[in-house]
Amino acid sequence: MHQPAATPRTQAEEFLTREMATLVIYEQARQSFAHVSGWLHPAEGFLLMRLASATNAMPAGAVVEIGSFKGLSTCWLASGLRSVRSRTGADAGKVFAVDHFTGSPEHQAGGKFEDAEIVKHGSTLPLFRENIQKAGLTDLVEVVQAGSLEAVKTWSGAPIRLLFIDGDHSYEATRDDFAAWSKFVPVGGYICFHDVNTWEGVTRFVKELMADPSRRFITVMGAASLLVARRIA
Repeated sequence: MHQPAATPRTQAEEFLTREMATLVIYEQARQSFAHVSGWLHPAEGFLLMRLASATNAMPAGAVVEIGSFKGLSTCWLASGLRSVRSRTGADAGKVFAVDHFTGSPEHQAGGKFEDAEIVKHGSTLPLFRENIQKAGLTDLVEVVQAGSLEAVKTWSGAPIRLLFIDGDHSYEATRDDFAAWSKFVPVGGYICFHDVNTWEGVTRFVKELMADPSRRFITVMGAASLLVARRIA
């Protein structure tokens, strides 16, 4: 019996199909990390995940985050590396999670965002490891238990294709984290700043950086308080 030829889908239908597939990926990831508390909006996490998985769109290098807290951003980043491995079979490396895990000033007793884990145990590292393990991402995360400026002294010098800065939110700390780590980001690599337009110190530094006529980074995208900059020189 003659079967009618399939009618091609319209461009709009093709676009919506891709959009729905992306939405499924987002929702699956969001639910996977629901057990991890933190201040990262899911849209910010999803952008980090997609950047981490975009190995063909940037130079080779490591993924490094400055400030890991209880592992929410770590999970999003590591899931991006997992998707590379599942999609290509290639080793996508690990997320280097740089943190002393004793919390920022605002997490201490009496701080603006006093954290029960910090106050009770003095560290979020055990909970961080537990959260990473529950998400099935332990083999994709390497903990660097040290402050940012101490950790950079032991960095191998390897290029960093994706750097996420979310440590101490003061102007001075953001400036120093950038100065210490940005030199390892090659042309075409990305630096992501969290809490832009929500924390005064971070915001002031990022605005100064982007207004500097000699800057080597340009803003390319963002989500909520996450700003993504690409190195151009």
